[in-house]
Amino acid sequence: MEKHRYGGVFTVIAREDDEEALKWAALEKLPTFDRLRKGLLFGSKGANEVDVQSLGFQDKRNLVERLVNTVEEDNEKFLLKLRKRIDRVGIDIPTIEVRYEHLNVDAEAYTASRALPTFVNFNINLIEADFAFRPPSSGKTTLLLALAGKLDPTLKTSGRITYNGHGMEEFVPQRTAAYISQHDLHIGEMTVRETLAYSARFQGVGSRYEMLAELSRREKAANIKPDPDVDMYMKAAATEGDEANVVTDYILKPAPETYDLFDDIVLLADGQIVYQGPRENVLDFFESMGFKCPERKGVADFLQEDEPYRFIPVSEFAEAFQSFAFGRKLGDELAIPFDKSKSHPAALTKQKYGLGDKELLKACADRELLLMKRNSFVFYFKIFQAIFLRTKMHKDTLEDGGIYTGALFFTVIMVMFNGLTELAMTIQKLPVFYKQRDMFFFPPWAYAIPSWILKIPVTFLEVAIWTFLTYYVIGFDPNVGRLMKQYLLLLLVHQSGSALFRFIGAAGRNMIVANTFGLFALLMLFALGGIVLSRGCKEMVAMGYWSSPLMYAQNAIIVNEFTGNSWSRLENGTKLGVLVMESRGFFPQAYWYWIGVGGLFGFVWLFNILYLLSLTYLKPFEKPQAVLPEETEDDAQKGGSVRRVSAQLNDSTRRSISSGSSSTRVDAIEANGNRKRGMILPFEPHSITFDDVRYSVDMPAEMKAQGATEDKLELLKGVSGAFRPGVLTALMGVSGAVYESLVYSAWLRLPREVDAETRKMHLGDIDRWGGHGLVRSKWSLN
Repeated sequence: MEKHRYGGVFTVIAREDDEEALKWAALEKLPTFDRLRKGLLFGSKGANEVDVQSLGFQDKRNLVERLVNTVEEDNEKFLLKLRKRIDRVGIDIPTIEVRYEHLNVDAEAYTASRALPTFVNFNINLIEADFAFRPPSSGKTTLLLALAGKLDPTLKTSGRITYNGHGMEEFVPQRTAAYISQHDLHIGEMTVRETLAYSARFQGVGSRYEMLAELSRREKAANIKPDPDVDMYMKAAATEGDEANVVTDYILKPAPETYDLFDDIVLLADGQIVYQGPRENVLDFFESMGFKCPERKGVADFLQEDEPYRFIPVSEFAEAFQSFAFGRKLGDELAIPFDKSKSHPAALTKQKYGLGDKELLKACADRELLLMKRNSFVFYFKIFQAIFLRTKMHKDTLEDGGIYTGALFFTVIMVMFNGLTELAMTIQKLPVFYKQRDMFFFPPWAYAIPSWILKIPVTFLEVAIWTFLTYYVIGFDPNVGRLMKQYLLLLLVHQSGSALFRFIGAAGRNMIVANTFGLFALLMLFALGGIVLSRGCKEMVAMGYWSSPLMYAQNAIIVNEFTGNSWSRLENGTKLGVLVMESRGFFPQAYWYWIGVGGLFGFVWLFNILYLLSLTYLKPFEKPQAVLPEETEDDAQKGGSVRRVSAQLNDSTRRSISSGSSSTRVDAIEANGNRKRGMILPFEPHSITFDDVRYSVDMPAEMKAQGATEDKLELLKGVSGAFRPGVLTALMGVSGAVYESLVYSAWLRLPREVDAETRKMHLGDIDRWGGHGLVRSKWSLN
């Protein structure tokens, strides 16, 4: 019985293997192009031949789950499978060697009061918009921006950066290397998966398709059968324009460790390289300098902290590294120029964009359509924001004509300003657009066209609801032809308004500027539209009148209404409709309807072209400024700069810098009663004082039930104190447990070699607050 059962299992497995081999043999007979589009996908019924482009979202997820089921165990195995398949047929993977020699980046910096964010300085910065250099710190951001080819052109840069021996001008560095800020920007309406999927889609497949084709040809010639799942993954990853890229599913399964994944470490401080070499030897270098990593501290944390009991200038570290074994080895390698003939043809990207024009436009349109669905509430609100009730309105006098003129003016204003939401929505997406534009995800036209074209169906719907609900309700001329002519005109009014607000948003670039100049432009539209000021005004006003889209819209819609039969009653030999138009300063000729239509059609194109030009050539306003302290005569004698000041610190002082992408903080430096100043903050520090603060709430019912007689429970009872710049203050309760916990934590943070006296010397003051007043404890937390 047992032999028969096991034999049956083996028979089934053998049969499945035979079927798989037959299906793979059939795939091998296909031409290369067809073979790259088909693969074997395993399911509940065994292996099935499928088209890679027809794989669904769940199919790709299941594929990745089979390859990387447990991240800690399967991630490395999967990568080794990929590498083994490529190495087995002798294909070289494109590699890049980046060299940077004698690289210097200089920037002009504001000092002292000019660096403060005052109203005057803010407006001057908007006008100048020259400096994009971040506050000087260790130099990590500046170095990475330089290597990625994204340094601001106004900075003074010297030295040389090469990729496989090629200068930055010989290829497209933005598509070969990318700098991702720790404060990255993404569209909030999109999920993480959608963000990664669209990013991969815009980048294209690069050289993966050509490599896969060569791999398939060599495997067929050598009669090698690859792992079906690995083969399917590589084919899916090389599919261009795929909306659900299989690479995204793999990226969403991150490895548990970060530091241990790197081979080399580059450590910078104050713009100088302190160490560059293998990760395993970084601790050896610091031990040679007298700094040993404590057993209880992680290496990454140790490398990012200053030792609290000894100071060595950065320049001394940099010089020591040059004489260290790996420093000398690095110098020897740089002395030998890179052989350009060894550079793989696919290593450096020389095409500006990863997709063709058609695929770029389709990808941008798909993303814009997704965002419109996520913001559907805005469009629904615009469509159903007005309800009209019919009232009896006469058409007998000039005064009646004035009422209808006002109704037509209100109609034009409502339809045009229905596009006002485009201003805020445009500005909201600009930060992500600027990032992706500068990384050559897509050209600006591929972004601008979908944001215009996809809104046209919404315009048809919005204008249709407004026109067909209000035309006969208000009592306009009951003629179907004039109804449709008004509908056509309002379509162009809506499109010109939306294009205008998109242009204002792209040109203003933030809500403050856009609202300021945008509201001024809208005021001009109101004033020069033909209702507030007629065309019979002075010459300068007349110039604005002829250049206002609202004028063409207003004149056309009024001509369409007042040349109708319901306004044909004669008054002193002249039609009432003509008298109404002439009394308001409008052109009474019927052909002015078509002039208005033509003018609005031109404004639609003009504003959209200006919108595209703004997206193409303008840069974002927000650029952090480098800040230096205002120097005194004593500072000038001591070196006159932050770096020189820090180089003169002695062993009993400590300088601690915490750097980010947009802010720099310098801790207060105090030793033996003497304070030395480092880099100032880009704002004015303030002190906060509070005196006799009392706060009470209604007495809880539970406390009243326990015998409390007061109506109020006083929580703060005359608390007084102050917060000072440069002093770390901890807010605590009256319990001593918090106090002892912080002392214990501070004690553990210092290495074992530091004795008790030295530990106490490095502790400062922490203020402890109780509910009844100020309690000061003379101890410290470093």
